[in-house]
This record gives sequence, structure tokens and C-alpha cells, in this order.
Amino acid sequence: MEKKNQIESKSELPVLAHECPHVDVCAGCPLMSIPYSQQLDSKKNVLKNLLMYFMKDFEITPSPQIIFHRNRADFWYSPQKQLGFRHKNNRFEGTRVTSCQLISPRAQQAYIFLENYLHEKNIPPYSVLEHKGFLRYISFRESKTNGQLIIAINTFTNTNEDEKIIETLANKLISRQHADGVVWVHNPTLNDTVQGEIFRTWGNCILMEKMSGLPLQYDANCFFQTNPRAAENAQKYVVELIHAHNPKATILDLYCGVGLFSLPLAMKGHFVKGIELSKDSIIWARKNAHNLGQEEVSFEIADVPIKLKEMEKSRETFETILFDPPRSGVSKKIWRRVLRQNPKQIVYVSCNPAALKRDLEWLSEYADYHIENARAFDFFPHSEHVEIVVDIRVEKIKEFKMGG
Repeated sequence: MEKKNQIESKSELPVLAHECPHVDVCAGCPLMSIPYSQQLDSKKNVLKNLLMYFMKDFEITPSPQIIFHRNRADFWYSPQKQLGFRHKNNRFEGTRVTSCQLISPRAQQAYIFLENYLHEKNIPPYSVLEHKGFLRYISFRESKTNGQLIIAINTFTNTNEDEKIIETLANKLISRQHADGVVWVHNPTLNDTVQGEIFRTWGNCILMEKMSGLPLQYDANCFFQTNPRAAENAQKYVVELIHAHNPKATILDLYCGVGLFSLPLAMKGHFVKGIELSKDSIIWARKNAHNLGQEEVSFEIADVPIKLKEMEKSRETFETILFDPPRSGVSKKIWRRVLRQNPKQIVYVSCNPAALKRDLEWLSEYADYHIENARAFDFFPHSEHVEIVVDIRVEKIKEFKMGG
């Protein structure tokens, strides 16, 4: 399965401004001390070795920025009352990151204020071992378009006394211009996660990011790519792949989020249906479509495999299938149900090349295909992670059992 594109030789790449002072203790950026050009070379080699059976060569597009590039950071409040990331050598111990190069200078100042405030007020942490306590995480969500900053405070409990603590902190953050909005997220479960129910908000808590000139809005509970400028490069590539292949293709966008790919494709005249399990994401996808005058785009809240099964019964089909699944990838069941759509093109956006390799092997059981184009995008500088887009052209669908 041959690949057409060749690896680009990048003569000019962003370089580190200075070495991170936390690199020896923080688990957040394991490759921070390695020159960026070497990071890219390493990622190329890993991808080549992993996917050599499916593609020979491909381009890798560097991140436009390698410091201050993230729009999100989740800071853990450790049992030692340290706000920061997990320690490199002990996941149950935290480490302060007062000069974190992932987030903007404004967000860094907000972090320093919070770190000092939590110590001053002796705010109790939540214990993941004892399953009791109060403060779990403080997450920053920031627009790279207009600099808006939302701070989400995640707690295990939500008593009246807790509300007084959060309200006082929220008012201080907003009045001192450390944040434009504050969100109180309640997570009473035993799951160690930053997700939870939005319990109360203060200030402006709606974020906006312009992607290829299109304003996309979302809130603190929605997934959005953490490196918007790198994601914008991938967005343009995906839209170009699909539109160049068939300017009139009908498109099924699975795991569509708030419309990152669906909406620019609709703007080019494609009929698009987006499927996403997250209710919050679909609410914002519909609002974004309305704001752009794209009322014909269909966004549905549904579990992907269940929705595909329903579409089999209704005989609803699409010429192009677009995937942007979670890190776990897709299942054999999803492949079978997707192929019953009889697509000519499948565009797979993967944040986990190992899962992509497995999924391409599974696809081989059900169809003959080739990869027409592929390109990697470095969404995650200073880590081992990389995003890759593959443009699959289905040649022949094999016979397989209809069940499942």
C-alpha cells in the first residue's frame, strides 16, 4: 500500500527559547530538553517503523509554535498541597511549575496567584488514595485567537461552605484580570478526571477560536484540540483531501466535536452529517453552524456504532467517511458498519499511531484499499505523541457476515 508524498526537508524550524527549569522533575514534557528538529526526526522514525506496511513516506508538519502553544493545561492539586503536574518519578506526588512554557504568560501569572492563594488559605486537597477531600484539579482553557482565559475549578464536594470558598476565589481571579471566566466543576465520583458537571459559573465562560477564519465557540466541558494553530493546519489538509477528491461528496463526520471539520466542509458546499456522543459538543456544533449560516448541516448526539447500525436500516449512505476518534481508535464492528455505507474515501485522523496501525490491519480483513495520501502533524511538541491523517481509497469491499 504505497504512499505518494515524500518527507519534506524543513530548513527552518522553531527552536527552544530556553530550557524548562522543571524538566528534571515534571512529567508533562518528557522531550523538552531535546532540540525540536531531533524531536521531529524521532517521531518520523517511529511512524515509519510502525506504519511501514501501509505507507512508505509522508510529510510531517511542525507545530507553528513550540512554547506557549497549548490552549489547555490541567493542574493537579496534590496531597502535598502543590498545584502543578505529577512528579516524573512518582505519580502520587506533585511538582510546582511556576515557569511552565506550555501556557501563555498571562496563564502563568494566574497559576502563580492560584498556587500562592491555595497555600495561604490552606485549601484541602482531594486524596485519590483515600477518596476524600475537596480540591481535585484546576484547569486552564485559553483562546489562542483572542487571549480569553477560563479557569475551571474541579472539586470532590459541593457544600454551601465549598461554594463560599469557590465564589471568593472566582471573584478575585476575575477582578484581578487573571481570568475572564471561572467554572466550578463538580466530580463526586472515584474517577480521577478533570471532567464533571458544571455546577456554577462566573464571568464570560464561552471560548472562541478562529480556525481557518471560521469562529468556533465552545465551553469548558467540550473537547477542543489543545494546539489550535497545529490543528488548523490539519483542518485545512483534511478539507483539501476531501474536496479535491470529490467536490460534491456527501460526508459522514464521526466524532465530529464542535464542528472542526464539518463546518469548513459545509462552507465548501458539501452535505455533512456529524455524529458525536458529547451533548455539550453537539450543542455548540449546532450553534456554530447557525452562526455561520450553515443550517443544513446535521449534528446528532449518538454513540457512533449504534448510529451506524440505525443508518443501515434506513439505508442512509455517504460517499466519504471522516473519522477523528478517541485514542483507543475504532473497532471491527465500526469498520463493518462503515463499509456498509459503501464509501469511496475514508479519511482517518489519528492521535494514536499504534491504534491506527491496528485499525488498518482490521480494515484489511474487510476491504481492499490503498492509502492515497498521508501526513503527520506535530500537535504535541516535547512529547512522544503525534497526530497523523491518512486518506484511504476503498477499492473493493470483501464479503463478510452481516451480523454486528
